[in-house]
Amino acid sequence: MNKLTKSLVAAGLLAGMSAPVLADGLSGNVALVSDYVWRGVEQSPGAAPTMQGGMDYETGAFSFGTWGSSLAEGGTEIDLYGAYSFGPVSVGAIYYYFPTGSLGNSGSTEVNVSGDAGPVSLMASYATDVSGNPYYLEASYSHGFGKVSLDLHAGYGETYTTSSGGAAFDYSIGVSGSAGGLDLAAVYAYSESTKEGKPYVSIGKSI
Repeated sequence: MNKLTKSLVAAGLLAGMSAPVLADGLSGNVALVSDYVWRGVEQSPGAAPTMQGGMDYETGAFSFGTWGSSLAEGGTEIDLYGAYSFGPVSVGAIYYYFPTGSLGNSGSTEVNVSGDAGPVSLMASYATDVSGNPYYLEASYSHGFGKVSLDLHAGYGETYTTSSGGAAFDYSIGVSGSAGGLDLAAVYAYSESTKEGKPYVSIGKSI
């Protein structure tokens, strides 16, 4: 099957999913994205359709989760994360693990602090096991217009996602909404590191 056919088949599977009854505090998600873009940098070169999904659990001030995605050339990514909330501020950590592909059997850990400043969500992250000064600062804002939301994001930092070897700026502009029980989004992301913009779309389902 070609990429378009594969995408349509996967979209049909998503549309046919029923939402099972999950335990209190447990939620899940699955999505098909036309291209995997993270912090403005393309993670699946060639705009290959990519399946992604995760599970999250919340209990009191604690939250835990895992998320996975396929990468280019048969690679995979699995993220494990957790956080503790102190009212409007949360502290957490995330471990990025790459069991297969060009980064096979490697990983990296970030610690982070996040919170809200009015309608804007803020987060500061620092990679504990990457050489250099691997920080990343980001801000996100969403505003609803009926059933559609305008989603804005901006980030700046020196991380292993940047190809320039120094700090770089990235941003994204997107619209999202739901229809027929599916979560839909269209996004344009740009990275100063690669000097490229990447449009992508996603179709998913929350359970």
